[in-house]
Amino acid sequence: MNAQIDLIAIPFSYLIGSIPVGLIIGKLISGIDIRKHGSQSTGATNALRVLGTKSAILVLILDVLKGIIPIYCLILMTDIKSTNPIIIPLCGIGIIFGHNWPVFAGFKGGKGVASALGIAYILNPLSALIALLTFLPILLGTKYVSLGSIIAALTTSIIIILQSIPETNNFNYIYACIVGPLIILKHHENIRKLLNGTERKIGEKA
Repeated sequence: MNAQIDLIAIPFSYLIGSIPVGLIIGKLISGIDIRKHGSQSTGATNALRVLGTKSAILVLILDVLKGIIPIYCLILMTDIKSTNPIIIPLCGIGIIFGHNWPVFAGFKGGKGVASALGIAYILNPLSALIALLTFLPILLGTKYVSLGSIIAALTTSIIIILQSIPETNNFNYIYACIVGPLIILKHHENIRKLLNGTERKIGEKA
């Protein structure tokens, strides 16, 4: 039974991550395909610009829950946690890949920030707290969501790596080593715009 669960856990996590929350909410509430507007991302930042504040908050909450619920359920499965703990961080990676390249939305998704926050909250609550404490001052000071997200992702990854590597049977560093750089790479266009001064600030319409 454990082997069967291991085999389906990672692809199932990818499918959970692939649920295109921003796309669904955009079509249900506003009747538009969010992938055809703004930055064309399905994440909360583009939802804010395209769909408005209420829809963006809903997208944010649901994307965070996409990270929290599957990983929390896995950790509750004592057998997996004790016999094959590497499955947990691998499923976290699966969720982020699903969010960024969702099979249900033509492999065109978001950047993984909100879902990564949810996963970090379960894997290492301290890293999630510090991510927020890093992100919010940068956002408030600069109005750049992307800059706050990049620095928060880097900070969170470093904390998870430093705390998990010394521990036996704690493979969370694998998650951090892949997801942190991946989030930064997904922001490559934002980095280019930040450098040339054309990045949009929060509140600016698409």
